[in-house]
Amino acid sequence: MSAWRSLQPAIPEAFLVARRTRFDVVRVVGPQAGSYLEGQLSQNVETLDVGDCRWSLLLQPQGHMVALFRVVRTGPEAFSFIADPGAGSSIAARLERFKLGTQAEIESSTCEAISVRSAEPTDLPAGPVAHDGELAYVPLLWPELPGVDVFGAAVERVAPEGDPDLIEALRIGAGLPVFGVDYDDRTVPASLGVVDISVDFTKGCYTGQELVARMDSRGNNAPRKLRVLSAVGAAPAVGAEGFVDGGGDPVAELTSVASISNGWVALASVKRAALEVAEFHVGGTVAVVQP
Repeated sequence: MSAWRSLQPAIPEAFLVARRTRFDVVRVVGPQAGSYLEGQLSQNVETLDVGDCRWSLLLQPQGHMVALFRVVRTGPEAFSFIADPGAGSSIAARLERFKLGTQAEIESSTCEAISVRSAEPTDLPAGPVAHDGELAYVPLLWPELPGVDVFGAAVERVAPEGDPDLIEALRIGAGLPVFGVDYDDRTVPASLGVVDISVDFTKGCYTGQELVARMDSRGNNAPRKLRVLSAVGAAPAVGAEGFVDGGGDPVAELTSVASISNGWVALASVKRAALEVAEFHVGGTVAVVQP
């Protein structure tokens, strides 16, 4: 069952929504771009064919987060990262830090796009991931949430439609964290539930690998983890706290919140001691933890 289909209150079983949006796009181009990124990213980028796309992490040397993003090979010596707004400058600065004499140019910019999400993959607009070295139809590639982000000239072929706010609710319901909202530079990857989709454990060494490997060997037992909560009633504010049985110290904090039908859905950072709890008291509402 798809994550958004299990929410209570429910998201409609059938939907197609397209919204204008912006992404930070970081381009890394040059004869040594692939070899350099191979030592910096958690994914194996040298095995990407032109037009292939994967999720990856860029980490600090200690293993804490810089950013989560999709990486697309747009040419034999060219890569583009599709990142959340605000993440591009952090990614570029971190890559420049260790570039030294590497023959690669790094550039960050903000790009307009159309984000399309659908209950059925067959309803999504289709086309090449990259065309003539530029991004075009980039798949979301997030588990259980069919989607594509359309860039460049292809934007003119896709019209906005549906409720644009639904895209945020779907993101939250699918557990997709956003830079500067659901994580920051103090966050470890194991807290976000993204290691399986963004880390290649068979590749060579990369900066920040030690912490990722050590925590994975111990079951990714992080001090806090993101969980999806939902409830009936008015949506609480970001930063609202969750309690067990309505008392004691707070054990959860809402990082993202969106309204759905007659209720709301949220991402919450939950303390390790409360990860097996099935529901939290948030304000005057009981919020259910989604499986």
